Amino acid sequence: MSQIHQRSNHQWSNLAWTEIDKLERDRTIFLLPTGAIEQHGAHLPVDTDIFNSSALVEALVKNWNPNFQANNYEVIALPPIWWGTSPHHKGYPGTISLRLETFHHLLTDIISSISKHGFYRFLIINGHGGNAGILTASTGDLSESLGVSIPTLSYWQSIKKILIEIGESEIGGMGHACEMETSLALYLRPELVNLDALRKDLPNARLPHSCIDFRQPGFLSMPLDFRRDSREGVMGDPTLATKEKGQRIFEGALLATNELIGSILEMDRSALITDRFEY
Repeated sequence: MSQIHQRSNHQWSNLAWTEIDKLERDRTIFLLPTGAIEQHGAHLPVDTDIFNSSALVEALVKNWNPNFQANNYEVIALPPIWWGTSPHHKGYPGTISLRLETFHHLLTDIISSISKHGFYRFLIINGHGGNAGILTASTGDLSESLGVSIPTLSYWQSIKKILIEIGESEIGGMGHACEMETSLALYLRPELVNLDALRKDLPNARLPHSCIDFRQPGFLSMPLDFRRDSREGVMGDPTLATKEKGQRIFEGALLATNELIGSILEMDRSALITDRFEY
């Protein structure tokens, strides 16, 4: 018995090329989820980072601001970049890490393929902290090579106030497979959380200035090795995670990102395109 696939007009992969070509260049924004496939302790699945950013993008295109829809603005979800740069997690099985140059070339090929046809409004929604550096470098290079400025958001950056309000763990408790990420999993897909494997494991920071925490990161950037610096791949306190916290995190990120998309759509074309390039 065949299954009927429900088609979404806001998913790039569901559209025919003729439908994509009809999108108004000035009134369309493409959302690109990035994340990672990497170990998340013994209690969370390895696709946690890319699942979270993809779930946020899916919710954004489904719940897009009706005021903007009335003005014929379109928000389109691109297929995600599943893998990220995760060398610090390779000590554990399950991690698939791209080289920096591989990630850079992948992102460049995706954006250049789309921008070639006159599209220039993008937002990268990132779910993996290890991607932050290469995203900054790559979008800077794309600005120079393609003439298009591409904003990048790691979703937790938009909800720092919420994380501070709901966080019960000490600093270091929201780092990786932690109070925050486990709360999100309990809200979005609780059936994949192994509650019997929850373990508190605060980061063994090589220096106190390099502690990782979504609320208050250390000011010193220092490479980690999770096999060396944690017991089971966790940095934080997942035992304090709840579904209710996860709902506040997700809904807060959804609201903040929805507003951000509206702001990008209202930006003048000249603010996103370098005028020495032809579009």
